Amino acid sequence: MWIKQLEVVSFGKWHQKTIDLTSGFNYLYGTNESGKSSLRSFITYILFGLSASEREQYTSLLDGQLGGRLILTDGVKKYTIERFSHRNRGKRVGYLAGEIVQDKEIERLLNHVDHYIYQAIFSFQDRDLEAIRHQQSDDIGKVLFNLGLTGSEDIVEIEQGLTKESDKLFKKQGRKPPINQALQQLKAINEEIEKAQIKEQEHATLYQEAKQLELDIQTLKHEDEQLNQQIKDYQQLLQVSSSIDRVQLLDQEMASLLNHSHLSQDVIDRYEDVKAKRQTYDDRARAIMAKMSEAKEERNRLMAQSKKAHFPFTLDEIQAWTVEWEHKKQQYDDLSNQIQSKRSQLQKLNLPVDETELRSLSISDYTKQTWSRIAYDLHANAEKLSDLERRKRIKLDELRSLESKQQDNQKRLLTEEERAATSRKLEHVNQQIFVDQSGASRGSSSRNHQSSLEQSSFMIGKWLALALAVGFVLAGVMGWMNVFSYVYAGISGIAFYALHNRLQRTNGQEASQSDNSEKVSLEQEKSELQRIIENDDQLINDNRDLQTKIDYVNSELRQVESERLSIEEIIDDLEFKQNQEINQHSWLERYELEQWEDIAQQLINAKHILSDIDQLVDSQQTVESSLDYIKEQMQRFLSYYVNDLNWRDDQAGLSLVREYLNQERDITNQIDQHHHWLEELEKQLQELKDEYAPYEQAMEDMLSEIDVENEAELEDVIQAFATYREKDQKRTEAYEAVKQLFGDSTDEVIAQSYNWDHLQESLQDNRHRKETGEAQLEDKRQRLADCTAHIRQIEEDGRLSDLIHKRSKIEDEIKTLSKQWAALKVAKGLIQDTKSKYQYDYLPHVLTQTSQLFNKLTQEIYQTVRFSQEESLMVKRYDDVWFDVRQLSDGTADQLYVALRFALNESLRDTKAFPFILDDAFVHFDHERKQEMMRILSQQAKKQQIIYFSFEEGPSSTPYHVIHLN
Repeated sequence: MWIKQLEVVSFGKWHQKTIDLTSGFNYLYGTNESGKSSLRSFITYILFGLSASEREQYTSLLDGQLGGRLILTDGVKKYTIERFSHRNRGKRVGYLAGEIVQDKEIERLLNHVDHYIYQAIFSFQDRDLEAIRHQQSDDIGKVLFNLGLTGSEDIVEIEQGLTKESDKLFKKQGRKPPINQALQQLKAINEEIEKAQIKEQEHATLYQEAKQLELDIQTLKHEDEQLNQQIKDYQQLLQVSSSIDRVQLLDQEMASLLNHSHLSQDVIDRYEDVKAKRQTYDDRARAIMAKMSEAKEERNRLMAQSKKAHFPFTLDEIQAWTVEWEHKKQQYDDLSNQIQSKRSQLQKLNLPVDETELRSLSISDYTKQTWSRIAYDLHANAEKLSDLERRKRIKLDELRSLESKQQDNQKRLLTEEERAATSRKLEHVNQQIFVDQSGASRGSSSRNHQSSLEQSSFMIGKWLALALAVGFVLAGVMGWMNVFSYVYAGISGIAFYALHNRLQRTNGQEASQSDNSEKVSLEQEKSELQRIIENDDQLINDNRDLQTKIDYVNSELRQVESERLSIEEIIDDLEFKQNQEINQHSWLERYELEQWEDIAQQLINAKHILSDIDQLVDSQQTVESSLDYIKEQMQRFLSYYVNDLNWRDDQAGLSLVREYLNQERDITNQIDQHHHWLEELEKQLQELKDEYAPYEQAMEDMLSEIDVENEAELEDVIQAFATYREKDQKRTEAYEAVKQLFGDSTDEVIAQSYNWDHLQESLQDNRHRKETGEAQLEDKRQRLADCTAHIRQIEEDGRLSDLIHKRSKIEDEIKTLSKQWAALKVAKGLIQDTKSKYQYDYLPHVLTQTSQLFNKLTQEIYQTVRFSQEESLMVKRYDDVWFDVRQLSDGTADQLYVALRFALNESLRDTKAFPFILDDAFVHFDHERKQEMMRILSQQAKKQQIIYFSFEEGPSSTPYHVIHLN
């Protein structure tokens, strides 16, 4: 099965879009947000449906609708599958040849691929790789293992969830799970119950007594049911006692009547049938013989009246002459009309020649084609000549325009002296810029030196501040007078240093500003000179291009002139041929050249009309000869009926022939009818004899079968059988009355003999026993009620009832939780059993295909893939070293995942035959591996439809059907 067409009515950003696909490799590409993933979701929606949130996501903002169609084929039939959110409750609907097909047919077309198989096997996208990357390192091996096993990594989450949920309920050495806690509570309560039971032995005794009373009540109930059944059986027998006696009596009487064991209702019916057939035979035979006598007399009378025996010809020949006469007469008249019509057509043509010249004129379709070709060629070449003149004018105008542009550019070009002066000036400016750049480098070093001086001055300032601080300290020790001189000297030094530093920064800034202004002026001059030189170079190149175009236009003008001269020669040759035809047929001068073809056709038609007239005249003469012969034969026929025949009017003579012919035919038909009637009557009589012969033999066989001498004895035997049947009817009525009560055991009941008085006594005895048992049952029930009430009182008064009630609740809780735990364990066991079966039956084939593809993707670095006992995957490198999947890099794990997905698809491709749909599946692959995947997909497309969505532009080679999504 493959998809022929996507018809998107309204889905996401797509609206009224139709995309045709092939059965091979379909490459659909477009930029991000171009709707690639929407198309993949559209295919999923039509075939399998989407969730409510997904449907809301893709509902169109234009019309609020969601839906479309897919055209699918199985190679023979073409199916249409559609799904609209506002139709058929959003369900998919399939059509074949315009008729709705059942969903089972659609499932057969899809090869029973459901949504899960489609997502796990036949649909692949880059997000699947991202999901693998987000797995824990310990889980990646299990995910890939289960992917290869089942087509989905979800099985890992399912197993982990089952284990987690079961451990929440019960652990072997656990304390917190609810089952473990309930078991501990149950154990404690049982211990308390045992202690309470020692003190409450009376409760146990009463409990045993209640159990025994319940058993006694069950026994009495069983005996009561048996008595009820016996009473019912006796009552039924007594109810139909008269019917049973009647059946038994009739059986004895019927046995004495059935002396002839071979007699049956079938024999009686056969006998009655034979008697009726014999009476019918006698009546029909007398009637047939009377009809035969009447038919013979009428046949002899008609034979004496007919003259047919004297004719030398048959009546069919006479009939044929009359028909042929009318036909030939009509044919003769039609030919006369056709000849007149043809001559009228010839006159209407208004030919340039008379009939004699026309017969001698040699003209044909070749002549017509020659004249038509001359007219057509003259007209066509005249138009070509006019077109060449127009082209010549256009080229001349183009030449003048190009030459004008070339002259303008030539005026704007620099002279050689101007060009040299500009180049020298540019070189001089470049040298000045180089010198300035060298000076700037030196200025930079000077500024660096100044910066270092500033840093040194800053350090000196810090030392002076430190000295001032020391002076203040010493003032406290030595007195303020000595310290004052130190302070004054320090402040003076700092002020001098600050003034000197400010003057140096000001001079540096002024020098820097002057250098920058001169540099900007040189750069502007350099740009202007370069622009002048570039403009001059551009003008030189433009002039070269213009000269090339001028040379090309001159070449085309020479070509046009050459073609014009050639066409003029052709026109001269055609005019010469025209004059030759006029010399041969002088009357052509009266017509324009364009009319010659029509004149030739008229002459050809006229010659055909003359030929038709000649053929019609010959046919008319032949018909006239046939009419004379037929007339002679019909006169000969009339001579047998009319002595003095005078044939004056053809129509009257023909009517007379038909009159006598019909008369003779009527007589002949009547004779034949009576003859056939006699034959039929004789046949009927013989058939009647043959028909009755078996009944005569059947009568003899019946007499022999019943072993009687004659029919009288047979009548007596049949009468006795009728009496037997009457008694049998009465027996059946009595039998049915018994059967209404006893059903299938009726025969067994009737076969027994009964003492109805004894049966009546037994019935009375059973009724008495039933009353006694009911009294005993009531007594037992009362005692059980008293005992139960006493037990309930003990349980209510004591602690035992609370403990038992609590134990019951805990046991119920344990049962409920145990069922849940057992269900989780069974589910996990089933999954593990299924995985084990697939692991040894199905997975080896998948891993073989995975190994081959993984070997290609890794450039033969990894050669083999196998599963491990820890439900993970192992890969073997080229040097025979095995690695767990957790040891592989992210890129290599991605390649292994892709290989697994492709192997799964290939393993189910032949059985499921479903398209393989990929959405940017190799976006993280390098160029070489991506090309390898494309090559693999191209090979796979020979056996399976591939639909590949990508943001990269599609290849242009033949195997790909590339579609650009706008």
